[in-house]
Amino acid sequence: MTWLSHIRHASKITHSRWQAVSTQLRKFSLSNQIHSEVRVRFAPSPTGHLHLGGLRTALYNFLFAKSNNGKFILRIEDTDQARLVPQAARKLEDILNWSNIPPDESPLLSGPRGPYVQSERIELYQKHIQTLLENGSAYKCFCTDTRLDLLRKDALRRRETPKYDNRCRSLSFAKIEEFEKQGRAHCIRFKLEDITEPFNDLVYGPILYNVAQQEGDPVLLKSDGFPTYHFANVVDDHLMEVTHVLRGVEWQISTPKHLLLYKAFGWEPPQFGHLPLIKNRDGTKLSKRQGDLHIERLRAQGYSPEAIINFVTDIGGGFEDRDQCMTDDCGGTD
Repeated sequence: MTWLSHIRHASKITHSRWQAVSTQLRKFSLSNQIHSEVRVRFAPSPTGHLHLGGLRTALYNFLFAKSNNGKFILRIEDTDQARLVPQAARKLEDILNWSNIPPDESPLLSGPRGPYVQSERIELYQKHIQTLLENGSAYKCFCTDTRLDLLRKDALRRRETPKYDNRCRSLSFAKIEEFEKQGRAHCIRFKLEDITEPFNDLVYGPILYNVAQQEGDPVLLKSDGFPTYHFANVVDDHLMEVTHVLRGVEWQISTPKHLLLYKAFGWEPPQFGHLPLIKNRDGTKLSKRQGDLHIERLRAQGYSPEAIINFVTDIGGGFEDRDQCMTDDCGGTD
């Protein structure tokens, strides 16, 4: 059965199905919560159309917020200016509203923790990067693209994973002043530390990944003044008082890096839960490049939001009976 035939088979979402998913989401621990209100966010990049996987992430965040009387936030992460697609951000919010999972705070709605577009928050990132420079958690890196490319090629030649060698971490103040007087371009990197304790993933349980042994010091602020995903993500989640981060499992490996950033700032981190990937029948990851699975295209083909949401719920809800579609009359089947 193809993806589209599965969606055709999924006719109507029901109150009982929503309750079932909400009940499963309530299993996420609410302990160690520093805010009285649950706040979650969906933070897509406006680089194309919203895909089924992205819609499922938004849905689970929405359901978790509503099942705990919390807030569902839409934040647009557009710091990768080279890949922006015109009007994509507005279309993302339109699709969420059409899908009946509207945000409580967003670029269009605004809210108390805005702005909700990262390119409009550049001054905040530049202010917070100074905190890390002053407390010694970050440093200026003057390595050129040519040097970084040579490092990458050398690692590949030796069949190793390319990573930065942290060369500029040990630069003296005198050398930094010299480079700055010469007008050399620089980025700002974060000093990774060894991690010996696992973090608790709300879905997968304890996860231990010593990022400092696997990666070089990551860039936080690029030479053009724009933040990287990792830095902006942590700053925004803190300032927007996000209590739970529910995102795809592909970001699980980045969580230790984010937790180190929270530690460097002296901030209490949110709780993290990572959602398993949606896969094709052959076990490969469902790709954004599978154009027939863009929500806009499904909408244009006449599929109802109820059918699409029912399908996304079914493939991600852990239900044993995958062949039944709920109706909205007391949870009966078609």
